[in-house]
Amino acid sequence: MALSSPKALLQKRSYRLRMRLGVKSSLGLWFILSIAAPVSQALFVEDLYVAWVPTVSQSDQQRRQDAARGLEQVLVRVSGRVNVADDPRVKLALQKPEQFYSEFSYSTVASALPKQDPPTQGGIEARLDQTARLTPEAGPGQIMRIRFESSLVGQLLKEAQLPVWGSNRPSVLSWIALRREGTREVVGEALTQPFAKTLAAVAERRGVPLFLPVWDLEDTSTISVAEIWGRFLDRLETASVRYSPDKILVFRAESQFQGQWQGDWSLGEKGQWQGGSVSADSEEALAEALVSAIASNLSEQYAVSSFRSDIELTVEGLTELAAYADVAQYLGGLGQIMSVQPKRFSADMVTFRVKSEGDLQQMIDVIALDRKLNLLRSDPQAGTLWYRWNP
Repeated sequence: MALSSPKALLQKRSYRLRMRLGVKSSLGLWFILSIAAPVSQALFVEDLYVAWVPTVSQSDQQRRQDAARGLEQVLVRVSGRVNVADDPRVKLALQKPEQFYSEFSYSTVASALPKQDPPTQGGIEARLDQTARLTPEAGPGQIMRIRFESSLVGQLLKEAQLPVWGSNRPSVLSWIALRREGTREVVGEALTQPFAKTLAAVAERRGVPLFLPVWDLEDTSTISVAEIWGRFLDRLETASVRYSPDKILVFRAESQFQGQWQGDWSLGEKGQWQGGSVSADSEEALAEALVSAIASNLSEQYAVSSFRSDIELTVEGLTELAAYADVAQYLGGLGQIMSVQPKRFSADMVTFRVKSEGDLQQMIDVIALDRKLNLLRSDPQAGTLWYRWNP
């Protein structure tokens, strides 16, 4: 019997877990799935512009209120900024949310989830449960699903001078250690630990593809709980090689007096790290604070600003005629690219004139996520990039 490729195994396991956990979108699954196969590339976040909102009725007045909550949910997810509603332009838009959505429908939690196996508190169900606690008047199981127009949402954020973070997002391997009453534990079993399930729901709602290590014999023989708690970053980078993530998150938190939590985090790759601290009065609030900090950090690096750049981008290693078209199609498909025009051709390379939203470094960071182009050199002052094609 032939062995399946890592990609095929991941797809099969993805389907089985979606059925078991009742995860409606693939985004929630990427967190819940403690994968054994490497991630190896950035993740395409589906349903980035879709909101699920608990509701009490289908009246016009209630629909507008629910749509406003859904629009804010999507704006936070797309911008990476939790305080997006503070902007005057966004406040005005939230008063007329019907101008921004293209379709909506109603259902119940039971009908929205797959009917195989008992539903759990993971994925969309946990997310809806969280949202319901913010809207206590919501009836049991009533959901309004709203799809917003990406172009209109993007235009609103640009007018408000807020970033637009596309669907192609970095995978984040999350090494998490919690300490309660002097006992430390690694959050490595997303299907059983309450904090992992809460974190899954928050990460899905915010559009951050966090995932956990398997925490099997291979992991425990490479890294210890004490090393995660001590944030031995070099050791953790080594332990992360098997997963090939785009980013590594190291987080430790301790339960203190009267249920208070205090934690600190480090996020990075290849020896380049940033960090911060969070505090909360519950595990749920701790998950919210952590994901908010990570989303904000990633948004600063990958989201497109209102700044525009003219870039000369050369790609070599094009051995076939079809490769020229493949490269142009790939570049044109990147969210921040406004236009791609060929400028020069030679035997095995082509130079493009690229108009991009965002600066040169953002372009480098976004292209690095897919790993289809290997950066050879760059000149920020001249606005030039030189790549090798790696389809």
